[in-house]
Amino acid sequence: MLGTPALIRTLLVTLLLAAGTAVSAQRFQVKLGGKVTDYFSGDAMKGALVRVLKAGQADQQATTKGDGRYAFILERGWRYEVWFSKKDMITKHVIIDTREVPAYPDVPFYDMDLQMTLFPWIPEMDLSLFEDPLGMAAYKGNVRNMSWETPLSEQFRPVLAKLMDEYEKNYKGYYKRTGRSQQEIQH
Repeated sequence: MLGTPALIRTLLVTLLLAAGTAVSAQRFQVKLGGKVTDYFSGDAMKGALVRVLKAGQADQQATTKGDGRYAFILERGWRYEVWFSKKDMITKHVIIDTREVPAYPDVPFYDMDLQMTLFPWIPEMDLSLFEDPLGMAAYKGNVRNMSWETPLSEQFRPVLAKLMDEYEKNYKGYYKRTGRSQQEIQH
C-alpha cells in the first residue's frame, strides 16, 4: 500500500518539515542596529551614510534620518565591515565576523546595538588612526553570543583617548589661542 494518498501526504509533510528545519538553521541572522550621533553634542546625526561590506563587496547601505538610526540584517558565515561616513566628517568602521556562528545556534538571531559618533575632519591633524577598524566583533563559543574583541579595544583605547584629546584642543581652538602648535606640546 505504498501508493496510498495518506502515506504520500505523510511522506510529503515529513520532507517539508525536514526541509523547513534545514532552511531555518541556515537563516540565522545578526540584527545590527544603532544610532549615529555628533561627537560633541550627542545629537542624532541626519544624513550619515552607513555601508555594509560582505566579504569586501558592497552589500547594504542606509542613510540616517533625523533620529540617526540605522538597521541591517547580517547572515551567519560572513566577515562584514560596517562603515560610517558623512561629508566633511571622519569616516569610521568596525568588523563583524559571523563565520564562527555554529550551523545550529541556540537562537535564530543575535541583536547587536552599535552606536557611532562622527566628528568633523581637521586638515592639519593626522587622523590616520581611523583607517583601522575601531573594533571587531565575532562569535564566542564560551558565551554563545557575538562579542567584541576586548584585548583589541583595551589596546586601542589609550591611543584613541590621546588622539581625541588633541583633536578637541585643535577643534576648540586651544592651540590657536595659546599660539602653540600641537607638535610643540607633544615634545
